[in-house]
Amino acid sequence: MEGEEVKVVVNVTVDGSPGPVRAMVRLGASVEEAIGVVLDRYGREGRTPKLDSSAASSFQLHHSHFSLHSLNKSEKIGDVGSRSFYLRTNSNNSYASEESNDITPASARGSEIALVRTDLTQLFFSFITQRLHKLGRRTRRLWKVVVCMTCD
Repeated sequence: MEGEEVKVVVNVTVDGSPGPVRAMVRLGASVEEAIGVVLDRYGREGRTPKLDSSAASSFQLHHSHFSLHSLNKSEKIGDVGSRSFYLRTNSNNSYASEESNDITPASARGSEIALVRTDLTQLFFSFITQRLHKLGRRTRRLWKVVVCMTCD
């Protein structure tokens, strides 16, 4: 097929790494294949923290840092509707098999709730920190303008 040979540039921000990784991915590639390409590119660029590129299955691709749901790994990159993503490790591999069962132990559900609360807390503090940094940058700019106006 002609559409599957078309390549697109994806920007993927890796959890804990500054700046996005830019990689060329086939439009018809699955999300899992795209994760492998991004991890390979990440390793070739010598970025930190070091990641195991052979364990692509232990990573999840999200639409953004704030997205709680990861993309389906069998979904095609051309069908997800975006070219910018956020990559993080799959911290709850043990729950994937439990979610497929109809009956989960109460302790497992409690652990899942604790995990979600922890993620939400981290997302909240990350959001607040980003806003405070932005406020600080804008305050510095305003201060420079005020100081320059008084010097004249």
